[in-house]
Amino acid sequence: MKPDIRDLVAGIAMISLGLFVALYASTHYQVGSASRMGPGYFPTVLGYILAALGLVIALLSLRKTVHVVQPPPFTLRPFLAVMAAVALFALLISHVGLVPTTILMVVVTSAGSNSFQLRRAVLLGVSLSVIAWLIFSLGLQMTLPAFAWEF
Repeated sequence: MKPDIRDLVAGIAMISLGLFVALYASTHYQVGSASRMGPGYFPTVLGYILAALGLVIALLSLRKTVHVVQPPPFTLRPFLAVMAAVALFALLISHVGLVPTTILMVVVTSAGSNSFQLRRAVLLGVSLSVIAWLIFSLGLQMTLPAFAWEF
């Protein structure tokens, strides 16, 4: 049985990066404790977590065989649909509000799929816009208007 060299190298790289970040943060910043965190606490903990995950990946690479899976071919239509949806969100959120922008964004993104159905995309957009409004406007009390209609 041959180890997966790509996972082994990736695991070692994660261990190295994680330990570097943890050691650098703990020596250059005040770490503090869990109840009184200093500026170095969060990067130190994240560095050790990254190193631990890298160790798990490296150890698992030693016990499994390699099964190469070909990635799907790149298609331009879904990529352009997602990029257009992000641009629309940035341009429209302050002018028309959260609900219409979310609906339009979901419809444009869904149009990138080969199995696009307008009715399904609109229903998904409406449900996601209601969920987004509940989370951001009511739950987090952010100042995102549901409907703005300002041009």
